[in-house]
Amino acid sequence: MALRPKNLLIIGGGPCGLITLRNCLHHGTFTKVQLVERRDDIGGVWYQNHAPNYRSRWSTPAYPGLIGNVIPEFLSFSEHPFPAPPREHQPFPTLAETNTYLKEFARPFIENGHIRLSFEVTGVEEVEGGGWTVRMKDWNKGDVVLEETWDAVVIATVWFDNPHFPDVPGLRELQQQQHNKVQHAINWTGPHDDHKGKCVLVIGNANSANEMAAQLAPIAQTPIYRSTRRISVFPSLPDTRIQDIGPISRYTTTTNNKITAHVQDGTGIENIDIVLFGTGYYPHVPYLRVLRPDPDPQTRARTLVPLTSRTTVPTRIPSLHNQILYAYNPTLAFIGAPTSFIPFTLADLTSTWLSLAWSGLIQIPPTPKARLVYEQSRLRTLAEQRSESDNPSDLINFHFLGRYEMEYARGLRGDIVRANEGLGRVLARWDDEQDERRFAMYATKMESLFVSAGVERLMPIDDNTT
Repeated sequence: MALRPKNLLIIGGGPCGLITLRNCLHHGTFTKVQLVERRDDIGGVWYQNHAPNYRSRWSTPAYPGLIGNVIPEFLSFSEHPFPAPPREHQPFPTLAETNTYLKEFARPFIENGHIRLSFEVTGVEEVEGGGWTVRMKDWNKGDVVLEETWDAVVIATVWFDNPHFPDVPGLRELQQQQHNKVQHAINWTGPHDDHKGKCVLVIGNANSANEMAAQLAPIAQTPIYRSTRRISVFPSLPDTRIQDIGPISRYTTTTNNKITAHVQDGTGIENIDIVLFGTGYYPHVPYLRVLRPDPDPQTRARTLVPLTSRTTVPTRIPSLHNQILYAYNPTLAFIGAPTSFIPFTLADLTSTWLSLAWSGLIQIPPTPKARLVYEQSRLRTLAEQRSESDNPSDLINFHFLGRYEMEYARGLRGDIVRANEGLGRVLARWDDEQDERRFAMYATKMESLFVSAGVERLMPIDDNTT
């Protein structure tokens, strides 16, 4: 099946949207390509505004002092290298450096009108017979609502508006009654006066949770409790002020408005003031409606229905071919659905594949049934992975490819090179040597944490340290 949409809209001005814009403009055969971003500048989760007391109407996981976990090689879009940070023992770029890189990358596209800022998409609806109706607010004109029609739409806003909270008894009541005491990493802006001397429980031990616990250690009441379900693969310094405990089975409150966390091992943590969740995000696009694939048997009408939901099991954007194209109407695409430790590099690859597929240069399966084969295969693989694990939270989810990421990337790269051999010389290679450098980032990150803290390591860190 050859796809040849002419006019396409990209939603979201973060890294995934920006590289999709560049690749569709440079490698596609489109008449019109535009990107809309709801904020007043690009960046997505790397958005940064320096205005005093600035508070966006949209939260972002970025916070002052953020240092990333990915080296410049894997933050570099093809043909646009990321500058090496000017620090001898800290190769990981800061929030400001990453934001500067993205702004420089986006600058020509803003200047030539391919990017519209302060346009918030509020609705995307599939049109019977082809195309998509897109409604958006133009905040430049005081939330004026526009309606446009596009041949194809790319959604690059899959994850970071949707904070995930675990389904634990008592948590929902706690959020309703004492919402200010239950916070998520999406709203984290660093430690402040409200944390001084407070008893804090941090949920999770991935990057966000570990960073929040480490930043709180100097000012909050100690120990800071960190609840974990699995051994962490994310580097963090040992700290005697942080005490690891097991998963929480339920929450209760006391008459003095303190929180008690009941641990699965039967112990309890009492007099907690704040619970901070570093428990990630779930994929969801609430503004999207698609035509129901199966018509109503009585009227033969195809009604508009949401495609995504928090209750989708397993959690995912459903019905995607190659985690990119919507199987029932492949003029809808998602960039950024698969999660990766090197998301810039993966988004570059997937959006290049998309630009060639929509230009008719890469053939996709001709029927929805054939395009759903990927999802069915992935669901079987996921079920096998879960059956092999005694901990379902152990990074086993549909969009996290894990050990299958290399196979996935090589398949897409093969399609690209067969369609355009020259792109094989500029895209990341996705070979064993690259994979070794990717895994070596864990040891490099741990080393940089020790150096930044001014702590001398007690033992060497090898390339297998995680």
